[in-house]
Amino acid sequence: MAEARAAAEAEVLEHRGYQIRLSPTGLKWMAVVARPKQRPTLIMALDRDAAIAKAYEWIDRRLASDKSPV
Repeated sequence: MAEARAAAEAEVLEHRGYQIRLSPTGLKWMAVVARPKQRPTLIMALDRDAAIAKAYEWIDRRLASDKSPV
């Protein structure tokens, strides 16, 4: 029952081709970040804005590292 409520409360954002699913989890916020057909990354933060900021930063760093020469 709690899972159904959490799924209904989840908010979905897009940033640079990644999907960010935000949902409150008790006293914290959880952001699940993934591209289609990729394993998701879990990010936790104390509030919604911090979770979004951390997710954006993670995505930007991931994309920057993909472009850097080996």
